[in-house]
Amino acid sequence: MSNTLQKFSLNDIKVGMTIHDKEQLSNILDTWIILYKKPEQIEWTIGFIGKDIDEQTDKSYRNCGNDICPVFNDSIDIEGDIYYEE
Repeated sequence: MSNTLQKFSLNDIKVGMTIHDKEQLSNILDTWIILYKKPEQIEWTIGFIGKDIDEQTDKSYRNCGNDICPVFNDSIDIEGDIYYEE
């Protein structure tokens, strides 16, 4: 297996798809992606893709005995802008 994993765009991914590492999603900005896997699995499965996430979404994967990994790459952080909340 190659040391470099394919990076995906938003158009490349869908719910139910498996990936090796969350870094494969680093090109996708401002979108929540919930990854889950059973403790004995190596690959992650995409369980949710969307702009908003709530506590119910998070619980639905955790209650099944899965490990979960929420992914959100904020475009503000990537661009290096300074953002102050007042």
